[in-house]
Amino acid sequence: MNHNVSAVSTQRRFPRLKEFVVVNNIVASVSALVFLTLLVYSPVFTHQFQTHWDDQWVVINPYTENGLNVQNLWAILTEFYKGQYAPLNQLSYTILYSAFGYNPFWFHLAGVMLHLCNVLLTYFLIRSILIQSGSFKQISITRISFFTAAIMALHPLLVESVAWISASKILVYSFFYLIGLLFYLKYVSSNKVMYYLLTLLFFIFSFGGKEQALTFPVCLLLVDYAVNRNLKNKWVWMEKVPLFMLAFAMGYVTLLSQSADKVGLLSNARHYPFYQNIIFASYSTTEYLVKCLIPVKLSYLYVFPNAIGEEVPKRFWIYPLLLLIILFSFWDFWKKRWVFFGIAFFMIHIGMVLHIIPMSRFAIVADRYAYIASIGIFFLVAFFADKALDHTKYSNLTLTLAFFYMLSIGIYAHQRSKVWRNSDTLKQELKELLEKEDISPANSPK
Repeated sequence: MNHNVSAVSTQRRFPRLKEFVVVNNIVASVSALVFLTLLVYSPVFTHQFQTHWDDQWVVINPYTENGLNVQNLWAILTEFYKGQYAPLNQLSYTILYSAFGYNPFWFHLAGVMLHLCNVLLTYFLIRSILIQSGSFKQISITRISFFTAAIMALHPLLVESVAWISASKILVYSFFYLIGLLFYLKYVSSNKVMYYLLTLLFFIFSFGGKEQALTFPVCLLLVDYAVNRNLKNKWVWMEKVPLFMLAFAMGYVTLLSQSADKVGLLSNARHYPFYQNIIFASYSTTEYLVKCLIPVKLSYLYVFPNAIGEEVPKRFWIYPLLLLIILFSFWDFWKKRWVFFGIAFFMIHIGMVLHIIPMSRFAIVADRYAYIASIGIFFLVAFFADKALDHTKYSNLTLTLAFFYMLSIGIYAHQRSKVWRNSDTLKQELKELLEKEDISPANSPK
């Protein structure tokens, strides 16, 4: 009883003590995340261009070399380039080239810094969502937000997006996407129109990085759910109308950009039949989910199991059935509030790359496409780790497992980042993987 009285007295005498502790926790968390990210990606700073894996045209091109003049900037903004429309990403190349020429160090430095910013933005995003939900203690908010961002900093599945300059579209769109979500949370908490307009602006910027930003309005509804907004309120839906209209317009621009290169849904290019797209989507969902949890056998290239017009190998038919069994067998589990949030966040952001709608891609899965989606799975890992830490009986075991998990993925990511040094080291990895899997060179991707 005396101890409780003393604690209350202390709080009255030092009203800012709690705020001081929170600030210290944030500073410590941010410092640790910066250190971990730079440690994992330190090999990338000496990497070269991937001159035989897209850098030779994605990065090294006339838009990059023509400089920061009105004519070139207008071309970047209005023209499609080889089936792509990513003006802000291209602008980043143009700025870097104008300042440093084709020096790969600066391009890689920009990539690592963008990833670091995204790690920190993820930390503040999860923290803000948990605070505004009103469902968590301060210690849980600190642990979950830090663990989620720390896994993002260390996870080898994200190496491709950081170490490959041509994949910088992922980093650029994610950067503006996460800022947009943070401004939306500011809007929800303050109801100020300025924050709503900033949300719209950063959604547009995010699309300027990559078309995967189209998921943004749906993600806002998930954020509404997480922070306990009334989804039966018409205004909650009406305020999304401008964003959905933008998303549809952006989707059409994306299809146009692909058709300009004679690929995609609006072109006359051959496509896989719809039933095969469902099989591929089921397989891809499973692969992305497993690789988020247990990253094994990562590669820069995962080819389709069959060519267009051929039958899917029979083993792939198990994936739709497997997902249905998992979905209905654990239905009550998936419906739990924060489990649903993590899984829904993952599915919203992976949905565009599951081949249900024919897109101009020749790989059935790609590590970089899981960049934002993986945050949902990382959140769930952190959420359940926090639950385990609340039980004294399992706290030491949880800390031990968490330490070794993060150590192992960090080491793997550090080693994997070295694979991306140049095109020779990259393709050597695939050659070694094929030999290990005993795949004939005749059947391997070129």
